[in-house]
Amino acid sequence: MKKRWTAALMALLLAAALLPAPARAAAPAGGSAGSRLTGAELEIYQYLKTEVTKIAKGTRTNTEIRIPDLSSLSWSIQELGVTENGQKDVLAKLKEAFSRTVDIRRVYDCLTADCPYELFWAGSQFSWDCTFSRVGERTAVKSLTIRLEVAQDYQGGSATAVSPSKIAAANQVVANAQAIVDKHKDESDYEKLISYREEICSLTAYNTTAAREETPYGNPWQLIYVFDGDPQTNVVCEGYAKAFKYLCDLSDFDGTVVCRTVTGKMGAGGHMWNVVQMGDGKNYLVDVTNCDSGTIGADDKLFLTGAAPSEEGRTYTVSKGMCWAVYTYDEDQAGLYADGWLALSEADYVDMSGVTVTVGPAQTEAPVRTAFADVSGSQYYAAPVAWAVEREITNGTSETTFSPGQPCTHGQILTFLWRAAGEPGDASLLLGAAEYYAGAVHWASELGMLGEEFDPEAGCSRADAVRYIWRALDGPEDQVASFTDVPSDASYAHAVGWAVLEGVTTGTSDDTFEPDTICNRGQIVTFLYRAYH
Repeated sequence: MKKRWTAALMALLLAAALLPAPARAAAPAGGSAGSRLTGAELEIYQYLKTEVTKIAKGTRTNTEIRIPDLSSLSWSIQELGVTENGQKDVLAKLKEAFSRTVDIRRVYDCLTADCPYELFWAGSQFSWDCTFSRVGERTAVKSLTIRLEVAQDYQGGSATAVSPSKIAAANQVVANAQAIVDKHKDESDYEKLISYREEICSLTAYNTTAAREETPYGNPWQLIYVFDGDPQTNVVCEGYAKAFKYLCDLSDFDGTVVCRTVTGKMGAGGHMWNVVQMGDGKNYLVDVTNCDSGTIGADDKLFLTGAAPSEEGRTYTVSKGMCWAVYTYDEDQAGLYADGWLALSEADYVDMSGVTVTVGPAQTEAPVRTAFADVSGSQYYAAPVAWAVEREITNGTSETTFSPGQPCTHGQILTFLWRAAGEPGDASLLLGAAEYYAGAVHWASELGMLGEEFDPEAGCSRADAVRYIWRALDGPEDQVASFTDVPSDASYAHAVGWAVLEGVTTGTSDDTFEPDTICNRGQIVTFLYRAYH
């Protein structure tokens, strides 16, 4: 008589991380996270994607999805490598084979990354279970069921059922999103992306309340609030990123444009942004959230930008004038779209559409070269770094690194200025002083440059940086700053006015200077380079 048994396994997986987003149209071939799956994982992904699309369209209400039994999840006793033929031993080997073959978490991550629209109704948790079966010499995984939690906004009686009326209401945004795409259909690929950024920023604003309070996961994280036509419904970063990807997914591009959503940290805070592959085959960072008005990257400093990578390729630093931002991919983003983390171009995207290139003798200057691995010739601070090192104003943080994104301290900038001035002062007064900045601080003190609460190890703000340079160069006092955040009676007001007039730096917007923002090493040497040229 053939042996027959069934063992059930329940595995509840609570997903605390933010979910990437839904998409109405499939991402370009090879550009989706799901395109990297194979075998049983790909079959499960494809079936789930079909069913969540039905839920988004309102043709299915139950979010408890049973996967059809797959031949790829069946093994013979011999294939399992069973040495003892008891039920316990066979079950252990079968579970082992299943865990090697399918990573449900990975499938789920791919689904959420590829679907910025289809999962607008989903919450942040899911669970799954299956049964393990043996009939004679054949074993199999059966009745694999994945339960996707429904967000409170769309629940229809239980955590695994959607409300048809709420789904229908949400679906009205599809036409609004499509109207945006149709409006810009005759533009170039680059122009379309700019237009999508501008459209999103005009339709929504950052939902500070949802980000700071314990708001249940739902619409503020989804793209529905972007396209619903209601100015009172705003989103967090996830909504911005999903909306941008959705418009890209709906578009017909002339070249190969692939938009992806990625998660991680911007600085120390959790964040979602986009990585866009352009027709040149390179990936560029797009942070629509921080291109909105009043943000660090407004209007386009963090749009199709390049970034300097860390050694492991997980962290990227954008440094453009006063816009300095550090992005770190979440650990689980490794392998989602590529081997490791998505690599970004170090240079910003340059639109070459409509440009006629004439081949002839090269007339351009050779790119600036430095001895530092973290200073590429395309960065704005490349020439300033080379100049500062040549003048012995500063050097690297190691033989191969300059650390342009590292905060610059008061001690460092004063040392730079002191060296630029020829290291004036009586060295005999400083015998026994161990700090590298001792001579510089003594010199600055003699000139009356130091405030009452001077701390050489503290980060140097924009206000202090321009004030130090202004005093070192005997700047005039007849220039007045015209920024709303620089009071006319501030101790640094004349210095700011002088620095802007002389081209040492600019405001962070037409109206603001952000005097309290801490400068990094790349910015400081750039200020000095401009001041001394």
